[in-house]
Amino acid sequence: MRRRRGGFAGIVAALVLGLAAGPAAADGGETQAGYLAERLREDPVYVSDQVPLAVPRSAAGEFAKAAERTGVPTYVLVLPNAPAFVEQLLAAVHDRLGEDGLYVLVDAGMSWIDATSYGVDVPVQDAKSVVTYEMPFDAWPIESFTLFVEALTSDDVAERAQAAREKYGGGPDGQSPTARPEPLHRAPEEPESDDTEDVSVTDRKNQSFLTGISLAGLPLFILLIAAYVRRLRRVPYAGGRERR
Repeated sequence: MRRRRGGFAGIVAALVLGLAAGPAAADGGETQAGYLAERLREDPVYVSDQVPLAVPRSAAGEFAKAAERTGVPTYVLVLPNAPAFVEQLLAAVHDRLGEDGLYVLVDAGMSWIDATSYGVDVPVQDAKSVVTYEMPFDAWPIESFTLFVEALTSDDVAERAQAAREKYGGGPDGQSPTARPEPLHRAPEEPESDDTEDVSVTDRKNQSFLTGISLAGLPLFILLIAAYVRRLRRVPYAGGRERR
């Protein structure tokens, strides 16, 4: 790789740009935290309008019902993408809202859960581990959050989290996983038949296609034959007239 020339001047320029970008990024984070805190002040469940397919705004009620089962004040943020520093964002939102409780961020794009508790004693880390390892890849955000709440309120969440890490994570020996969660939305499979005389769905489609072609092509074939016969009848007659 060719090294860029710049020396000391380039280093100074990079430092200046970094110092200028730092406050701007911080201001952006402060602005986002303040905005989200205001939304949670209006309603403890905030669903971004940027994820209408994965989580429509009308689904906020489902998140609220699940949040009630935690037994502690719960604030839920459903965002299109989780920021790089989730814990810092949740801490900033908590500071601006000024309310203790369980703060949960749901990544609507990946159905990923992160959470932090303030002033309440709940097994957040174990519940997060359960969701991380037990939740199938095709889960919807509300399904991930429901599993998080269910794990958070279970009596054996610590043992369950450890078992999930061993089964779906690195395994007890630190090697490859021994299993993976089954998909939640698997398409139903067509039953296989042992009778070779049974016609499969594909065969029926092929038969229907050929039948359609035959029905459409038969009238055309008859017209072509008729036109050809009329042409044969006219050819000798025309030739005879020419000889006369």
